[in-house]
Amino acid sequence: MGDITQFPDQYDRLIRMGKVALNQQNWQQACDHFEAAYQLEQTLSANLLWSSALIEAGDPQTALTIVEEQQADYLQQTDLVRFYLALLLNNHRFITANQVWEALRHATIAPQVIKTLRMMITAAELEYQANHQAAIQKQAEGLYNLTAHPLAEQLAMLTQAEQLPRNVYVTSIAPILTNPYSHAFVKTTVIETLVQLNIEQLVTMQWFEQTKTFVPADIQLMEESPTFNAVLAALNEQLATEDPTLLAQVMADVEMGFAYLYPFEAEIMYNPTEWAQAWLKQLLGPDYTASVVISEKIQDWVKKLQEMTGKLDF
Repeated sequence: MGDITQFPDQYDRLIRMGKVALNQQNWQQACDHFEAAYQLEQTLSANLLWSSALIEAGDPQTALTIVEEQQADYLQQTDLVRFYLALLLNNHRFITANQVWEALRHATIAPQVIKTLRMMITAAELEYQANHQAAIQKQAEGLYNLTAHPLAEQLAMLTQAEQLPRNVYVTSIAPILTNPYSHAFVKTTVIETLVQLNIEQLVTMQWFEQTKTFVPADIQLMEESPTFNAVLAALNEQLATEDPTLLAQVMADVEMGFAYLYPFEAEIMYNPTEWAQAWLKQLLGPDYTASVVISEKIQDWVKKLQEMTGKLDF
């Protein structure tokens, strides 16, 4: 719909008209009225009414998009949490549903409610596995051969894979992490998904020339890494006032390098200031005078990361 011109009480009038249309089972008209009301005032009530009407109209995908505009509010009330999770499951968004459930475990929600929500997710996943074996197999095969596709397509396929049940997803993405040719951004996306799923089992991955293991539940998301954030803080301290434009460029380059080191960055990044200076020296050239002595080992690491990010195929 186009822009709505607001008149006194127009929002309330549109809500009333939408409810009348709902009672008459005129789903599309109800959607139109609630959408118009939501354009005027982005209230949780209008969001819920519009998304509910969209479900009745047979458009759960758009309904989910609307609900996720106010996801934080939906997670504050038990009834709305159930509504949101049911909508995720209806759209086969199993990974997101599991991530939401993991987040709710640490919220102030009654244990019995958490248990009920877990049962909702498990039942939906089992039903999907029983009735969509061909689709599951096709997605799993696509993930196994992920590197045969351009990066943008790989990331799209990973998003599509979030329609897999939790256990199937965890099994299906395993080859991505052990494949030495997997894109760093793809590996990072997979690892962070496993972290958000709170996977407590050992996961094997190829990290440079080594085969290493980690437990996703024991690590943090890349953006929360104390090691990475210490390096970024050191860069910010030096460049924020001195050269903000250079800071933005350096930050972007450094964060791409982080994708290769995650989740074992703490094993090699002992001195954040030294790493920050090494990155600046690598990017700005031999004329740059570092504020600390940079070891040859760290400079070699930074040079290697710079070369790898320079060859990234997007």
